[in-house]
Amino acid sequence: MADQNRLTDPQLSGPDSSGPDMSAPDMSAPDMSGATPAAAPPPASPGLLAARLALRVEELHAAGLGRNALPLDGLPAPTPRSAAGQSPSPALVRMEGRPLLHFAGNDYLGLAADGEWRATVAACFARHAPSGTASRLAAGHTALTAEAEAAWADYFGYAECLFLPSGYQANLALLWGLLGHGDAVFLDRRVHASMAHALPPTGARLHTHRHADMDDLSRRLAAWRHNSDNDSCGNDGPPACGTACAPQPVVLAESLYSMDGTLPDMARLGAVTREHGAFVIVDEAHAFGALGAGGRGRAHGVADVAVGTLGKALGLFGAFLLLPRGTRNALENLASPLIHSTALPEAHAACCLALLDLLPRLDDRRHHLAALGAALRTGLRAEGVPAREGAHVVCVDVGDEDRCTRLAARLRTPADGGPGVLALAARHPTVPRGAATLRLGLTALHRVDDVARCVDLLARAWKEEEEKRGDTPGDQS
Repeated sequence: MADQNRLTDPQLSGPDSSGPDMSAPDMSAPDMSGATPAAAPPPASPGLLAARLALRVEELHAAGLGRNALPLDGLPAPTPRSAAGQSPSPALVRMEGRPLLHFAGNDYLGLAADGEWRATVAACFARHAPSGTASRLAAGHTALTAEAEAAWADYFGYAECLFLPSGYQANLALLWGLLGHGDAVFLDRRVHASMAHALPPTGARLHTHRHADMDDLSRRLAAWRHNSDNDSCGNDGPPACGTACAPQPVVLAESLYSMDGTLPDMARLGAVTREHGAFVIVDEAHAFGALGAGGRGRAHGVADVAVGTLGKALGLFGAFLLLPRGTRNALENLASPLIHSTALPEAHAACCLALLDLLPRLDDRRHHLAALGAALRTGLRAEGVPAREGAHVVCVDVGDEDRCTRLAARLRTPADGGPGVLALAARHPTVPRGAATLRLGLTALHRVDDVARCVDLLARAWKEEEEKRGDTPGDQS
């Protein structure tokens, strides 16, 4: 193969490839000779690795699994209050000049486009340092950040809080810090990739259960406990070391599965995990801010640890862990993603304190968001589009990856010249292979007519795809 031959390219296998070629002219130095400059050398060969990467990407696109970041002109911007009602939708964005209603984001409360919140964030960054400069263990933990973390723990009803740069990193830090070889972990098959990817390096024993099925979780916990008791002390009684050293299973779940729209039964999760003495970790990334009293989510009283992000409903960036007492210091000693990452800036902590003043006062947005979700779901079902149950994330089962990609493309390019809809075609590995989902994320910025427009466009695209499938016998996707 031509790409493999590049390894034998004479330019790469010269007499000394271990360091710079000192015989070659220094191309970075200015030419003071006045002579006509020679032609620029050809670009360096991308090499075997680059060719292999290109081939992998080509294969993904051929399988309907390719990804390209769509070039938006910008995200939704603040809308002047005086123009509300007459102006274009606040949820409108543009892609290469084409207007699109944004149904692909997670700005559930519309804070990212809120002018007053933007001004508050700007003021915080004007007053405080915009960089953490080093990890909290290296450069210190400021009083303002400590105050903000304590205030967040108190607001959400936990003992401790930790701010981290992202939700993905928060789950890595949490699971790498808490779990070790032999720990028993029970997880829903649809937990986020950041949890699933964090688990193998811990050496924990993994037990998966059917999605949002608490009866299946209960059966698996009971079977594990039975086997564990028999392994440790036979059938004659409790472990010789007593209950203090008995293994405690760890359960991982989400309070809103964002690629399924599923709202699991949290009361049932609490009952099952209490029955089996499990330690419960719930990712509330898509619930905090939007669901629960004051935006406190759905897992309080069930979760020992909750994971949240600030870059979705909370209109900022970063993430946070809500923890039982003593866990924060354990993570500071055991969690590499925390130990070796630069801390969030002090300005971020100031924003978080300001956000706590705002969060309880956003019930009108939460109510509007819930009403939009119900309207979108009802409208789609009335048109024969199978929308799942859920909240402000509305998922439509499509199945075939190519079909899902076509539906998303049709939504962006309506034939009537009006605004299109930007939606996410969720495909493997975000969802299981062959289970592609069209995901519609609502925001409090949406208006009722935005939802009606989305229903109209998706219903038309769906019917066109159905007619196409009818013309292709044997297509069971």
